[in-house]
Amino acid sequence: MRFRALWLVLSAMFTILAAPQALAQKEVKYDARFRAKYPDVEGAGTIGILQFNGSDGGNFTSALTSQLQSAQMDGAPVFDIRTLDSMNFKSDTLISKSEVAAAIRLGQKLGVKLVFTGVVAAASVRQTDYFREESVCVESEGFLKPCKRSETKRIPCAKVVGTYTVTPQAIRVDTGAIVYSEMVSSQGDYSVCNGELQGQPVNLFGLFGKKDRNAPPPVSSPEALLNRLRSEAAALIRQQVAPYSRSVSVTMKDKGIGLAKADAKSFENALAFANAGRMDRACSIFETLYVDPNKSNVPLLYNMGVCQEVLIPDEPAAALEFYAKADQLLERPDKLVSGAFVRTKAMVGEARAIDNARQASPRKK
Repeated sequence: MRFRALWLVLSAMFTILAAPQALAQKEVKYDARFRAKYPDVEGAGTIGILQFNGSDGGNFTSALTSQLQSAQMDGAPVFDIRTLDSMNFKSDTLISKSEVAAAIRLGQKLGVKLVFTGVVAAASVRQTDYFREESVCVESEGFLKPCKRSETKRIPCAKVVGTYTVTPQAIRVDTGAIVYSEMVSSQGDYSVCNGELQGQPVNLFGLFGKKDRNAPPPVSSPEALLNRLRSEAAALIRQQVAPYSRSVSVTMKDKGIGLAKADAKSFENALAFANAGRMDRACSIFETLYVDPNKSNVPLLYNMGVCQEVLIPDEPAAALEFYAKADQLLERPDKLVSGAFVRTKAMVGEARAIDNARQASPRKK
């Protein structure tokens, strides 16, 4: 009887843990390129980075320099960065006209087209101590049996909250125009109870769940939290002033509705390869199916679009062509088709803008 109860518990646990995985099988991801929000900064090519104001100004200057140095387009650096060992402004807000003039003079000295400076307005970590009440079983009748007697214990805890706010400015050396200025913020927190980090995902026996490669690593000290927030703020600025890659999720259609029986079976086989991470084989099968009369099949057209989008992300127009054909065949709106059509249409514009920036870049070989 006890074995049967244990088996039922384990069976239910496997079912619960496996369900989200099954739901996610039709989703595929790829990295797509996006243009900078401020192309004038990207197009400058040669930039100088002066030390930021604020208590964490020196550390942030180093973090931003590292981020902008790592920005690449077609394998080549976006920026040629030049820095000064130190440059401290006396303002604790946006820099004044006289300080802009000083920044321009330093930019001329460095021989750059743009200079970056700004203010770190907040770089704080605050800890709040508290107690958490927890019911603890102190007497049990046996394994998998109800607790006979429990007690409430007060567990010492601490919540650490961090805030990082910086206002960068990019100034043209030749005209003094401020071509980029935004307030950038990053927040984060963590909790510790009885010395144990709280809220971390449980991975039983190392068998269940997949680690999100885009998720930030857990932090368990104020210094680590501040370092992460500083890096996140610098990364946000990089994303605003240089082309960047971002993960895009696409959901495939899972039913070959309207296909002949044999073709529907091949459609299912293609999805099996996609679920196994073999998009090359999946797309090869879809392409084989894409012959008359299947050229008018919406699920097949849509999944052909997914193949183009995932396998050749730098050419979104190829995916848009298939999505547009599927959209034209619809008698009623389809959420997946409409979303894919709008997404890739916007990405075609992004790709053109990136190509234009590449052609105009002073760092083009």
